[in-house]
Amino acid sequence: MLVSLCACVLTVSIAGSAVFLAWRAYSHHQLKKDLEVIISSLENRTAAELEDRVTLLKARPKLAAYVLPEVAGSMVASRSERQQWATIQISRAFLDNPQIEKALLQLRHDARENIAAAAVEALSELEPPSRAAKVMGQCLVEGQAAAADEACAALYRLGSAGRAEMERRLPEISVGRRIWLVRYIVAVEGPHQHVWLRMLSADQEERVRTAADEALGRLVSSPKALSDEAEPSLVAAPG
Repeated sequence: MLVSLCACVLTVSIAGSAVFLAWRAYSHHQLKKDLEVIISSLENRTAAELEDRVTLLKARPKLAAYVLPEVAGSMVASRSERQQWATIQISRAFLDNPQIEKALLQLRHDARENIAAAAVEALSELEPPSRAAKVMGQCLVEGQAAAADEACAALYRLGSAGRAEMERRLPEISVGRRIWLVRYIVAVEGPHQHVWLRMLSADQEERVRTAADEALGRLVSSPKALSDEAEPSLVAAPG
């Protein structure tokens, strides 16, 4: 009798476990389907609605743990430019997630210039700035042209950390891009113009040195430079 009872209890236990596992598998499958629907609809959301999604995910870390891998996957695999843009906007708030960072880094090779540039711009917000600068250096030498342009701009924005990384990367980029960098620095305002142009005026290529020296000469002789002589590093580029 006791043996029969034990056998019965064991059978019920096994059956119960099987039902629980089946239910769990179904729930996981249904959750994945629901997430796919939610992720695929992001391209139809406004910027304000995307910000609401970010706020929700920040408030619910367990939900974010399910959603962010789907966001990362959609970011790379989607053929919709609007969908990629939307997932990039979501990702900016979760740069500490390794899957998000990896997906954004993959997009530096994307054939669509605005997507590659948007991904690199998002990565430029990594913390600390030294980490962002290192990743920007990687995008500068490995990314497509638009990604490299954005990486240059980001390194300039990152101040001393960006300059140190650019100085290390200069031998790896073309002479044409180094000359372009001189023109870019002159064209934008910022407190780092002089120190960056001095860095480029020491370039191993004569054409780069000449371009940088000429740019420095124009800055020094401009009315703005003369009025700010006591703080030359704050001189803005001439219009």
